[in-house]
Amino acid sequence: MEHKYTFFKKADIVLAAGLIALGFVVLWFTHSAQAGSLAVVVKDGKTIGSYPLAIDKTVEIDNGTDRNVLVIENGSARMQEANCSGQDCIGFGRIDKPGQVILCLPHKLSVTITGEGGSDAISY
Repeated sequence: MEHKYTFFKKADIVLAAGLIALGFVVLWFTHSAQAGSLAVVVKDGKTIGSYPLAIDKTVEIDNGTDRNVLVIENGSARMQEANCSGQDCIGFGRIDKPGQVILCLPHKLSVTITGEGGSDAISY
């Protein structure tokens, strides 16, 4: 009697299918996360503005030496311009979910997306 060796056993296939299904569930939850409602701008530890993401707006943050241009459009916020070295804040791209942040460290500036009622999605 000849014994056949199979590369995959039934349990391997069930495990792989379960992991794929779990991956789709995680992907669905991350993409269906609730969008934020406000972009809160903080400079030197003080809130200087809070802007609804539902209203398209360009915000110039300029104190004479430091200059940033924040663009809010299509329910997201992004830093369009900055006169700092490195331009890291522009590299953050668009943010729209509670808890996401754009930082401009040379200008001591942050833009944080908050959810309903001004709260973010991070809890401790």
